[in-house]
Amino acid sequence: MTVKSKVFWTFLSFLAFLLFIVAIYTKLYWLNIFVIVLGLLVNKQGTSILFPKYLEKKKLASEKMKALHQSRGK
Repeated sequence: MTVKSKVFWTFLSFLAFLLFIVAIYTKLYWLNIFVIVLGLLVNKQGTSILFPKYLEKKKLASEKMKALHQSRGK
């Protein structure tokens, strides 16, 4: 598994979820520190690999909003 792999980022996000569930059931709340770190890592680094179509749609919508905002002269 490479860092550019969709499987890697999917596994990492499921690992974060499982650690979160374990932390709640075992009441080891300090374990949530690792969950937060993994979640932020997936969010910052893995989102472009996991959700490329969503990011493209979001970019197009942002460009449309900028164009609309500029056309109104504000």
